[in-house]
Amino acid sequence: MKNVEATYKTTSSLIKIARKYFAQYGYFDVPLEKIAEEANVTRGAIYHHFKNKQGLFIAVLDSVQKDIAAQIEKEALKSDDPWQQLILGCIGFVNGANAKENRRILLVDAPSALGWDTWRKIDQENSMRALQEHINDLKARGYLCDDVDTSLMTCSVSGALNELALNCSKDDIAMSERKIFDTISQLVSGFRRKKC
Repeated sequence: MKNVEATYKTTSSLIKIARKYFAQYGYFDVPLEKIAEEANVTRGAIYHHFKNKQGLFIAVLDSVQKDIAAQIEKEALKSDDPWQQLILGCIGFVNGANAKENRRILLVDAPSALGWDTWRKIDQENSMRALQEHINDLKARGYLCDDVDTSLMTCSVSGALNELALNCSKDDIAMSERKIFDTISQLVSGFRRKKC
């Protein structure tokens, strides 16, 4: 049991330190030696736990994805209405992706450091999966037009949210929360069943 606890403590520390450095300097400008030094471990320990720098980055990206998922859920639960939850959850993604500790890792470095296929697979297993589940639920409840393909809707909304997040930095004062809300509302409204 002590070995499991020690491993967890070491890997958690490495992920936390690496996340700080990757967020500040970017994946390509952070040497493993710097992370190992701050964690008070050898570079070999990083290779032991994560195989290589990319493996450590994937663990950091997983941590980022989990934090963003929590923010999406927190925002979505501000409403009891499933349609509003979709919009609020999308806003939660844009805000979470743009958080200082997440933006560079998720939106800038992940696609280039991991390659498009790996990054997309990770995205599909995390935020796209949750989005797909919610969209499937909306379809089952009758919120969506009969001819809406929920998989294609998920891809469309997810891609649009990534682009929106990339273009809506928290530093951009002109991009208000209201504008983001309106943009997302207009984006998804074409999928919604019209009221009779």
